[in-house]
Amino acid sequence: MRIVSSSVAAGKHRRMRRLLREDGRTVIVALDHASFMGASGPAYGEPLRAIAQAQPDAVLATWNLARTHAELFARSGLILRLDGGTTELGGHADADHGDLLYTVDQALTLGADAVAVMGFPGTPDEHRSLQRLARLCAACEPLGMPVMAEMIPGGWARTVPWTAETIAHAVRIGAELGADLIKTACPGEPSEFASVVGSCPVPVVALGGPKMSADDDIVRLAHDVVAAGGAGIAFGRNVWGAPDPGELLRRLHHAVHGVRGDTPLTPA
Repeated sequence: MRIVSSSVAAGKHRRMRRLLREDGRTVIVALDHASFMGASGPAYGEPLRAIAQAQPDAVLATWNLARTHAELFARSGLILRLDGGTTELGGHADADHGDLLYTVDQALTLGADAVAVMGFPGTPDEHRSLQRLARLCAACEPLGMPVMAEMIPGGWARTVPWTAETIAHAVRIGAELGADLIKTACPGEPSEFASVVGSCPVPVVALGGPKMSADDDIVRLAHDVVAAGGAGIAFGRNVWGAPDPGELLRRLHHAVHGVRGDTPLTPA
């Protein structure tokens, strides 16, 4: 039994090191949007090549992207989105109609370093996503597969305000249910992210949210998240929707992995 436990720990440790660098931080590019946004999501072709060449620490990918672009993103960690089943074509749903679409074994077949699912504490049907998260964590543990929980208090409809207090509650719940890494929203003031991080026993990364108008704002948010103790970022449309994703990623790497308090916020 001791050997199995050690093997599991070793597997999870190795996979987590594919996601977080030696400094405990990470630059993740979320590329899973097309599974619910369709053609409005990240485009294949040159934008993806530019992102891959900038070598994000990890990408959050759909099933199709993971299986068709394995070589392109071979130098980055792979987080596979396992849940879904709803789209934005009908607007934000008033309830959680999603489910697990793929299994942990299938994620291992694709070479995933971690898997990702949503968690919506505070919604009327919070039990659906939270029980789904717990079941997935239980299934992943004996396989040494890390789980990233995207914890959104009140869901995307924001039935619960996104304050530092509610986000802190959400990330702690995700960790206690078994997640190894948390992705969540940043409060109105990035400095408040410190209280979110302080409430959680596992690394927390900030999502980027709606598209920002200036690259400087995107880089500043990443810098402020890390300055507040965050483990990094998991930005999507703010990277793949940028005029020059490769150059923006270079700056984001510097903001996240540069010396704390001494990170340039303007292009070199």
